[in-house]
Amino acid sequence: MQTSSHGRSDRGAVRSHNEDAFLDDPTNRLWAVADGMGGHSAGDIASQAVMRHLTAVVRPPQTADYVDRIDDALAAANQELLSYAQAHRLQLVGSTAAVLIDAGHYMLCGWAGDSRVYQHAGGGLRMLTTDHNQAREMRAAGTFNDAEIETNAQASALVRAIGAEPGLVVEWTLADAAAHDVFLLCSDGVTKEMTESEIAGVLAQSAAVAEITAQIVETCLKRGARDNITAVVVRVEP
Repeated sequence: MQTSSHGRSDRGAVRSHNEDAFLDDPTNRLWAVADGMGGHSAGDIASQAVMRHLTAVVRPPQTADYVDRIDDALAAANQELLSYAQAHRLQLVGSTAAVLIDAGHYMLCGWAGDSRVYQHAGGGLRMLTTDHNQAREMRAAGTFNDAEIETNAQASALVRAIGAEPGLVVEWTLADAAAHDVFLLCSDGVTKEMTESEIAGVLAQSAAVAEITAQIVETCLKRGARDNITAVVVRVEP
């Protein structure tokens, strides 16, 4: 597949510095977003470590081998952050990670945490990822309804992230991809300010990917941008 892509990150209107990071690597057909865990020390160090390890990966001929190398890179970042936290006597230095790989006629998506990947195809929007947070655990347990989860202060707490614990498990899925499909990787700074319906409307536009990315970020900024904002847009070209 031929693709066009563009990424942009902004610290937002409230945070003093940007703890997000992204990778836009069309040469290796790899895109990623990382969000240093808010409220914890060295969140920017965490997200940058994730990107550093991903950037160092050399893509082999076989996609399966590439996935293995991505897994290894994220595992290495996980160990680095665990060691960093221990050395600096910090309780946690962590980051989310969402990764998209162009694998020909489909895309592979891997993630840990609540940074998301969306696919806009055939006029509709689909979230490829599932948030690794307490809300997901509550729904799986079946002991809370949606209203209770919505008002629960712990619902957004992450249960999986890079640097959170030894033995990182990255969740993977795949999606068929065709011409005109658009993918969005984003930190939760985007989804705090925009509804999925609004995201779908922006991704449906025929504008250049740089313009779509700018529109997402600018919309979040106009609405107060309570968190760091990061968006990477990838379009499959005809």
